[in-house]
Amino acid sequence: MPKFALDIPSSQIFFCSLAVAAALLGDAILYVVMPSQPELWGITIVQVGILLSANRIIRLLTNPLSSEIMRKYGVVKPFMGAMCSSVIVLVIYAYSKNFFVLLLGRLAWGACWSLLRLGAQWTALEESKGQNLGFNLSYNASVIRIGAIGGALFGGILSDVIGLRNTLLIFGIATVLSLMAWIRQIPESYKVKPAAAQSSRQYSTILRNPRLLLVNMCSLLTGLIWSGAVSGTIGHYLRYRFGLEIEVLTVVVGISTFTGIMLGVRSLAEVFIGPAGGYLSDQYGRVKALVITMVFAAGSIMLLSLNLGLLASAVVLIVTFVSGVLVTMQLLALVGEMAEDMSRTETLSVYSTFQDFGSALGPFIGLSLIEASQLPELYRTGGFILLFFAAVFPLISKKQHLSYRQLNDHGPSSE
Repeated sequence: MPKFALDIPSSQIFFCSLAVAAALLGDAILYVVMPSQPELWGITIVQVGILLSANRIIRLLTNPLSSEIMRKYGVVKPFMGAMCSSVIVLVIYAYSKNFFVLLLGRLAWGACWSLLRLGAQWTALEESKGQNLGFNLSYNASVIRIGAIGGALFGGILSDVIGLRNTLLIFGIATVLSLMAWIRQIPESYKVKPAAAQSSRQYSTILRNPRLLLVNMCSLLTGLIWSGAVSGTIGHYLRYRFGLEIEVLTVVVGISTFTGIMLGVRSLAEVFIGPAGGYLSDQYGRVKALVITMVFAAGSIMLLSLNLGLLASAVVLIVTFVSGVLVTMQLLALVGEMAEDMSRTETLSVYSTFQDFGSALGPFIGLSLIEASQLPELYRTGGFILLFFAAVFPLISKKQHLSYRQLNDHGPSSE
């Protein structure tokens, strides 16, 4: 039986994650303010769509590039450079009304995010002892997610009250302060030790590794289903099912409000439930915990394809989002454990690239290629694909089934 002992993440993980969360504030506010008030920047709604997707597209290139940069220069200098650059991007958001300058800023932010995310993940792995690897990685992701929630929630409110520029100024100050707090926590070993001092694996070798390829394909799938297909299409689907207005506990609310509440539940799950995914992975084994959660997730997604009532749909959506968060965190723990020290940054960047590609592909498939009436079939197909991956994952070597505690107690498998 696993022992439910919880090791508190180190201050290095907390302050690094907090710095990334602060840098994320400026990005998150754009998704709230820019679509509703494009006139603040003097741009069209079509240009808004381009700007909000540009940072994701560029990450397909900057994710692998960031790993090469950190392998060559270590983590500290690229991370500091990305943090400082994110402040410059905030200045562009605040003062530029030129579409191409704004586009340059969005592309720069995409590159910054690749470095910041990879640096935070590397720090979580560096500070882990094995028995808490999953929890540390999921804790890191949850703290970072606070920046997205805070930027969207408080950014919209502050922008209406004190104006966009003043809000971005506050976010810039928060970013600088968080960077200073992180710098005070940097161990000397981080400053002199590159992220991968020895020669790293080539990307082709990583992509040919069948176990890593399986994890990366599942990463693409989770990005496509939860960040893309479900989150991106659920408002469209709910409107198709229930109309523009629905009655909740005798109160009539717009479908946008109801959709926002459901997506808010997803964000809260990422912050408060996300660490549980890594913790369960630490205690029960990477693959065992992942397979069980994937089965629950597949079932909940397939239930979305049924003709359910409003209350039942809301419950199923909550279960879908929670299980999606758990699967994502457990996948991150698994890829973190599989990444060898000298190929850590490359392995994580490939994993992130697959996930980003799935996240970008999901809304395109769900909103551009199929009609609302076909969305149930999309959800059903996604569920069956998840079940397929759940069946294939146990084929990973027996060592990957074991939790750290089991390996400690019984020793690694001889297979």
